[in-house]
Amino acid sequence: MQHLIPQIRRRLLKALVPESYWPIQVNLDGVHVPVRGMPLNFGTKYWLKNGEYEQDERQLIKKVLKPGMKVLEMGGSIGVLAQIISHKVGPNGRVLSFEASERLVEISTEMWPPVDQLQRVTGFVFPVENGENIYVGQFQTEGSELDGRGIWELRDDLPGNTWDLRSIRRDFDFDPEVLIVDIEGGESILEDVPPYFPEKLQSIIMEFHPHLYGADGQARLEEKILKSGFRVEARAGQCILFTRA
Repeated sequence: MQHLIPQIRRRLLKALVPESYWPIQVNLDGVHVPVRGMPLNFGTKYWLKNGEYEQDERQLIKKVLKPGMKVLEMGGSIGVLAQIISHKVGPNGRVLSFEASERLVEISTEMWPPVDQLQRVTGFVFPVENGENIYVGQFQTEGSELDGRGIWELRDDLPGNTWDLRSIRRDFDFDPEVLIVDIEGGESILEDVPPYFPEKLQSIIMEFHPHLYGADGQARLEEKILKSGFRVEARAGQCILFTRA
């Protein structure tokens, strides 16, 4: 019964708040985001209305993104951040955005017209060695939470269903300069599998989820990235900007 409470609460809020309450669109960092009539939950519409949606990541993005850059986004969700990134890198840049939830990809497709410099892909990406051998066997699309550790495994008897940064170079001819990671706890894979960050990668923006693996777990994950040749440039909420040391 406990697991049904958030779902019941969302349905009650949706029933009590008329759709006309929401703005037709909001402006986030120069991008017009449609709100009214979109298949978004109450919380997402509330954060959009108040300008709070992904505000920590947006704050750090402003510190590193420049026109013409190549950016890889792990965890594209409904596509708001990908649109903002595409706006900032401009027509001479390139953005590759991965989202594992087919439903969220459907919503982002409904919300956004195509953009030349942006490519959306349905699938998992992990910034680790041998990521192609990782098989993700369960994924909770409700809330898009990967629930920390234990949802992936290295398999020899069947192919993985993920990409890593080497296979992205091979399959998409893409070498990112900036990596943005918001994979709802999936970053804890760095505790089990060695990280891999190519030399051309200069900046990483990662959102951490210590409620899943604790403050000590986050400290270990940060240390893995620091030992890969990066340093902490800035922090905003649960997000950290790492740059090449």
